[in-house]
Amino acid sequence: MLDINEDEFPKHFCSVPWLQVHTEPDGKVFPCCYYSHETSHNLGNWNKSKLTDIFYGEGFNNLRKEFIEGKRPAACNRCWREEDSGIVSMRQRFNERYSEFPDFANQNRYNKLKDIIVCSNEDGTVENIKLATIDLIFNNVCNFKCRSCGPGLSTSWVADTLKMGNTVPANLQTNNKIAHMESDLVDLVNMVDPYTEVHFSGGEPMMQEEHYEFLQLLIDMGKTDIKIRYNTNLSIYTLKNYNAFELLNKFDNVFIIGSIDAMGAQGEYIRKGFSWEKALDWIRTSKECLPKADYGISAVYSLLNADAAIDLHRFVCENDIFTKHNGEKFGFNLNVLHEPYYMRTTVLPSETKKKISGKIDKHMQYLEETQIKNFDYDVFMDHWKNAKTLMNSKDESNLIPNFYEHTHRLDKIRDESFIKVFPQLHAELVRYA
Repeated sequence: MLDINEDEFPKHFCSVPWLQVHTEPDGKVFPCCYYSHETSHNLGNWNKSKLTDIFYGEGFNNLRKEFIEGKRPAACNRCWREEDSGIVSMRQRFNERYSEFPDFANQNRYNKLKDIIVCSNEDGTVENIKLATIDLIFNNVCNFKCRSCGPGLSTSWVADTLKMGNTVPANLQTNNKIAHMESDLVDLVNMVDPYTEVHFSGGEPMMQEEHYEFLQLLIDMGKTDIKIRYNTNLSIYTLKNYNAFELLNKFDNVFIIGSIDAMGAQGEYIRKGFSWEKALDWIRTSKECLPKADYGISAVYSLLNADAAIDLHRFVCENDIFTKHNGEKFGFNLNVLHEPYYMRTTVLPSETKKKISGKIDKHMQYLEETQIKNFDYDVFMDHWKNAKTLMNSKDESNLIPNFYEHTHRLDKIRDESFIKVFPQLHAELVRYA
């Protein structure tokens, strides 16, 4: 047990290594998706070891010990970079969330930081702790190849990557099921309580057979009171004999987040394989099959949709298709893009940033005047504020030539045209190319 109170954690403390486990398609196991992929920061690989052995192992223990001692682990540089830019980081968001974590069945609140104190030792080891979030990516199977992604999270990206003269590891071109996966998933289910959230992302989770099997395991083990959360590209919901909506109807709390970066042709350019009209139909079907589910839209905020994402959110606020069963609008999240580096919003020219900043300000004023002041409101207002701050935090317009180089190469492979789909943005960028 740690000899501190929940309000005495070090300034740079992160609760995530105690309360989360995150898997990558290549088998790497991290506390969260922000954690460094560099080999020197390796914590373990699911292909070689059991998940619980990794979670209770030396790598996780050392990381937890660093946080107990008030250090800023190098592997968490993405959060430090966000905080140094003046925005709220993922670390800070999770700390706030877990200090008042909801039981999604009845909305009671619980301080998961107390569990950290009770279940931890000064050397970073833990005993009998219950996870807050199980974040599983079983493989990189995906039918999209988004501009912000790559072969690590999408099998559809493999061919384009090879055409560009780059290599793709063999384990990302085949998807063999991990031999000890079933017993590992049983171990994870034994580490949940009514506060736990299971998060499926990808790749495309609806194309991962293991994801359907895990849903069925949760049902068989009587854990339908936990929360199920998705990030899905809104394209499919069936696989073989499985129907996701039929399985999800057995759970008390389902939260579906649809990944959309922009409307129409611009959204379809950014997310190759995406169809705006099919996505709207998917949402309609989901609401019919899962009327009590919670819903949201998530956009990866980049140079390409810095303007268009504002229009997308306005559309969400003004159209009935994005209304939940309780009459409130879908939530809206912005995930600011860090990689590829040449697509960051910091690459935009100063005059474009000024224009977009003004549009964000007007949009936030609109949101303040029209939207219900609920939890979703606080989230998206915070996201827009942070997106604006990060965009203006530095000038990386010198990377515009890099943007054109990579974009034109991919356009040629895909027979697409950035210039035709984004004529206004091209006019603002080309002077710096």
